Formats: sequence, structure tokens, C-alpha cells
Amino acid sequence: MKIKSTTAFRAYTTMRASQAKATKRFIVKSVNKDGSISRMAPTKAAWQLNAFEEAEAAEVRRVELERLNPGSRFAVVPL
Repeated sequence: MKIKSTTAFRAYTTMRASQAKATKRFIVKSVNKDGSISRMAPTKAAWQLNAFEEAEAAEVRRVELERLNPGSRFAVVPL
């Protein structure tokens, strides 16, 4: 059976995305007004921008997000 190139590409990108998610151990999430961590599921963009293998890198992103969004708070959450 022959697989179309677009189908193979979609399968490959899905596989690579799941492998990338598996290596991430920390994610930066927003903190609600009552102090609880947001329970919203991370989007594809959030996995690319806010998920990290090292806690130090996630902390740098948290500081950057708080600088860009005055009045908002963020937290580093282990996955």
C-alpha cells in the first residue's frame, strides 16, 4: 500500500510533536486571582513557547511573561 506524502508528513510531525512533549518537564502557567494555578490545557503554541526541560529556563520565561504582562502572575509547574 502506498502512502501519500502529505499523510506521511502529518504522521511524522505528529510523532515529532509527541516526542518533544515527552521530554518537557516544566511549563509556565498563569496564576488566577485567587492564587490557584490555571487548569486550562496547554495549547500547541504553549507547548512550543512555555514548556521546558530545565526549571531554570522555565523560570526565565516566567520572569519575561510577568514583565510583558504587568499585573499578571505566572508560575513554573512540573509536568
